[in-house]
Amino acid sequence: MNRAAPAPLLSGAHNFRAVQPYKTADGRMLRAGIIYRSGELSRLSDADLEIIAGLNIRLVCDLRTGREQSEFVSRWPVAPLPLKLDLPDRHDSDAGPHKIFELIASHPGETGGLLAMDMLYRRKPKAFARSLQILFQTILGGNGLPLLVHCHAGKDRTGFVVAMLLAAAGVTRNDIIEDYIATSNYFLAEKEALALASWAKRSFGQEINPAAARPMVATRQDYIEAALQEIDTGWGSVDGYLRDAVGLTGHDREAVQNLLAL
Repeated sequence: MNRAAPAPLLSGAHNFRAVQPYKTADGRMLRAGIIYRSGELSRLSDADLEIIAGLNIRLVCDLRTGREQSEFVSRWPVAPLPLKLDLPDRHDSDAGPHKIFELIASHPGETGGLLAMDMLYRRKPKAFARSLQILFQTILGGNGLPLLVHCHAGKDRTGFVVAMLLAAAGVTRNDIIEDYIATSNYFLAEKEALALASWAKRSFGQEINPAAARPMVATRQDYIEAALQEIDTGWGSVDGYLRDAVGLTGHDREAVQNLLAL
């Protein structure tokens, strides 16, 4: 299902990429260079900044926590300065780090990591409904495109939010999943597994062994499918979720599709 991955666009953020111009259900195409996605941006080179300046990104949607933003301060070109939306996950209590550590402790090894990821993805629809509402309102206000969505790794939080942007544009479920798993072509999983273990030890005094860490930094199709299944169970369909949880009216959906697709 994956297309061949081009070379990373930025040397300091390998996971920075434009979403492909997928076909939409009504036969149009997603606009090229309208949605970008990435991990954290603290290590961008001067050459990277020049590339970003040429992309004309007008909105940066930062899904990281305040702590992440302070520890990994983004670099950005001096001009043009985009509008910045800080949209952290607001429901950490449901599946925050303490819940992850409990799962890993009770299910050592790979099983604990897989259970943690299933839990995280199944809670995303509720956790991100309000943030998605704010993001779509900004886009519909006329100042949000092209946009960049990013978190720390550019995989989980970013993956879900971009999936919902694509769904709102009318991109098929198969292509939404394809865009999600394409991250594995850019994501340095082994390096990130070590970073995850280091973060757990440094910030929480918790040990995560490599067997548990690897599935937590993987980009697996069943992760995003768990979130989509949760949506189907709770709202009947992605359309129902976007309407009832995110608040997009039929008129809003049409406007979003006109903005994102040709």
